[in-house]
Amino acid sequence: MKRWVSLVVVLALVGGGAWWWTHRTSAAPAQQYLSAQVTRGNVSSAIAATGTVSASTTYVLGFGTTTQTSASSSSTTGSTGSTSGSSNSSSNGTSAATNTVSSVDVSVGQHVAGGQVLATEDTQGSEAALASAEASLSAAQAQVQVARSNLQQTRAKIASQASTSSQVSTAKAQLASDEAQLAVDRQRLSQAQAQLAKDLAAQPPVPSSVIAQDRLAVAQAQQSVARDQAAIATDKQNVKTAQNSALTSSSNQAQIAQAQAQVTQANNQVTTASANVASAKTAAHATTITAPVDGVVTAVNLTVGQAPSSNAISLRSDNLAVVINVAEQDEPNLAIGQKANITISALNTTVTALVRSLPTQASSGSSASSGTVTFPLVLTLPGNPKGVLPGMSASVSIATATATNVLRVPTTAIQGTTGANTVQLLASGTPVSTPVNIGLSTNSFTEIISGLQEGQTVVTGVVNAATGTAGTSTTRGGFGGGGLGGLTGGGARPGG
Repeated sequence: MKRWVSLVVVLALVGGGAWWWTHRTSAAPAQQYLSAQVTRGNVSSAIAATGTVSASTTYVLGFGTTTQTSASSSSTTGSTGSTSGSSNSSSNGTSAATNTVSSVDVSVGQHVAGGQVLATEDTQGSEAALASAEASLSAAQAQVQVARSNLQQTRAKIASQASTSSQVSTAKAQLASDEAQLAVDRQRLSQAQAQLAKDLAAQPPVPSSVIAQDRLAVAQAQQSVARDQAAIATDKQNVKTAQNSALTSSSNQAQIAQAQAQVTQANNQVTTASANVASAKTAAHATTITAPVDGVVTAVNLTVGQAPSSNAISLRSDNLAVVINVAEQDEPNLAIGQKANITISALNTTVTALVRSLPTQASSGSSASSGTVTFPLVLTLPGNPKGVLPGMSASVSIATATATNVLRVPTTAIQGTTGANTVQLLASGTPVSTPVNIGLSTNSFTEIISGLQEGQTVVTGVVNAATGTAGTSTTRGGFGGGGLGGLTGGGARPGG
């Protein structure tokens, strides 16, 4: 009886062990893998940024003036432009002569063609200013001749100066001569006065015509005496000047320098007057405002019959651009000719543009200390996409490197380190570590140069046995708990 009991116990233990082992092995499911095939296609790395649509060029137009601002300058340093003249008033220092607007042929929002007349003005005022400027130029030119003549006379006078003693002698001789003449003229005056008195007292009375002649003789003698006295006063001053204030070499040089300065000043006045004439001529001929390019009128500041302003009409070009700010670590990857895909958010439209120019300096407001240094990049939209307007938001992707028609795998399949990369190749459901030589690598795909063939299957991740969730890794070192030994992301071609 005891043997049968023992046998039953043994059989029960064996059966229980077999049941436990069967249920144990079925409770441990096989490892499940995420996988992808080796495919052929393109691998591209890109710079992503957002920006705003703006006009490639804007213009502020006046009669004779044009200020031009490009999208690149408005995004960095503000407005720039060139001015070709002004027609509103004369600039020659005389009275201003204002023109008036005679016609305004456009309105805000109107599309215009390059060369189209936008406004005209009556140039009566600028023509008057031109006449005034030309008159001022003639006067300045005449003043030059006067100054040059004065300089020549000063030089001749100094060259002909006698010595101081000679000047004194000459002055004294002239004084003596004038004093002798005064004595003669005084005697003539006394004789004339005596003759007049005699004729007035004569009996019978002398004719009135004789009296008139006597009076004339007295007056002439008096004039001669007065003239002699004035000459003597001048002679005395000349003697004093010759004795006490004879010209010296330094004073001569001062006189010449002053005369030369007058010539220089007169020449400067001619230069200024000539510039005023040129400006007035430009103004007189600037009778119209024309559109420099095809575009849309954005502002009109003109009223017929009133004086025009310098910012008479504002215009934006039809050509549109997108201005984005590129991070400083991405700027070295930019190159002329790179393709940029630009998506206009409001229209859900994507167009392709090319990088045609590179940044030359950091954006205003960016700062190295705050870690926000960026560089402005302007992308010109091809053509004039329908519905796109300045101010719309845009998303930009610039392809900085592309490997075309190459073998590729998802980057999550790459393990190992640079120069020693591997993938887990699925062979009959079992992962086998396989060395690979990789090329361009991005966050999405990695180029396979050697080690794999198109159509093979590689592991990209594992399913967590406990939770049933998938796990991948974007850093080399593992599948996030799957134990397969390391994956990689990245966006550049390795050096090895």
